[in-house]
Amino acid sequence: MNRELINYLHSVYPELPIDISYIKGYLDDEINKIERLYDIKIRGQLYHFLSCMGRCSGGFFGDDPLMFYRPNNTVRSHVFFQYSFCEDLCALQQWELVKQKPFAFSFESETQYFFLLTDSDNPNLVYHYDENEETIKQTNKTFYEYLRHSVNTDTRHYIQNMTFDYSGELINI
Repeated sequence: MNRELINYLHSVYPELPIDISYIKGYLDDEINKIERLYDIKIRGQLYHFLSCMGRCSGGFFGDDPLMFYRPNNTVRSHVFFQYSFCEDLCALQQWELVKQKPFAFSFESETQYFFLLTDSDNPNLVYHYDENEETIKQTNKTFYEYLRHSVNTDTRHYIQNMTFDYSGELINI
């Protein structure tokens, strides 16, 4: 368990009730399978997040905006979403981004995508794709900063009576 990540996320909203007994991540061999299934490279902050709380955050996040914990999403739907996202990037002729193995982790307001370039020089940097405007830009936030911002805004202001056991699955069918 990555206490540093847990403390970092909790520091922005210390009154948030969490239950670390629910926090569950992926094992190294499972992370290797996720890499192969989604054709990405998992390292840096994404690796630490997935290994710490990739399956269940213990109360930090619900099923929105992060896609990891959506109970209705099957592994197949996650894979299809990633494939579809890459197709969107190809349609915009963003070949260089596709070569850097993008991984969308958040889908907001049905048109806003947040993603990492997992095979880039900075795999922790978050990018934003606005489907309406067909624009892509760096957010100047790291993945951890995005997560912390999400706890401070989405969890604090929009999620009421969240349970500790929101969980999802990226690998096991």
